[in-house]
Amino acid sequence: MALPINSSTPVYTLTIPSTEKTIKYRPFLIKEEKALLIAQQSEDPIVMVNSLKEVIKACIKDDVNVDSLATFDLEYIFTQLRAKSVGEVIELQLKCDTCTDEKAVAPIRIDLTTIKVEKNPEHKNKIELFDDVGIALKYPTIDVIKKLESVDNNNVDQVFAIMVECIDYIYNSTEVFAAKDQTKQELLDFLNNLSSQQFLTVQKFFETIPKLTHTVSYKCPVCSKEHNKILEGLNSFF
Repeated sequence: MALPINSSTPVYTLTIPSTEKTIKYRPFLIKEEKALLIAQQSEDPIVMVNSLKEVIKACIKDDVNVDSLATFDLEYIFTQLRAKSVGEVIELQLKCDTCTDEKAVAPIRIDLTTIKVEKNPEHKNKIELFDDVGIALKYPTIDVIKKLESVDNNNVDQVFAIMVECIDYIYNSTEVFAAKDQTKQELLDFLNNLSSQQFLTVQKFFETIPKLTHTVSYKCPVCSKEHNKILEGLNSFF
């Protein structure tokens, strides 16, 4: 006779930051927590990213294309999953930025449910460039971000290639040109023919992308210096 398997898990809701779509999700199970731990121990970024996506796919109960979600969406979803699965409060050890004493570390408790995605009021993904021509950009996925981490910022061709992956469509007053219907070279030619000022407006999209962020205040236990630190991205919290 087969053993009884737990099939009753609570269901919660959250709002995806980039789309403002409300979705249902369940906490992750021990088998999924184990997969995350194994991925973390591997110290392989690709394994870690793939495991994170697979766990999120398993826990979301609505039809969501996890592979297409923005990085900050995945980070936010995971913090909420972690809060409901393991515990809402985490403890970090934050160092003093002045002391060299090994005891200059302050314990900080953070409620994961209070962490939000910060949106820059100047951020926009639809940008007018010249005459009646504009560009619509999509948020880089976590796979694109991983490519960015290996890009040499001094290699202009590599930087442009990543930017091309974030073009959704180009438009004018009468037509819309979907990026998926253009060759990469055509999209590169479009970017290369922008003026410096026009290109800066495209760059601003990447510079002001929403971020998972939380500000903490703490005092050094050795020198008593007061700190205000902004934590950004998933790695800052785990």
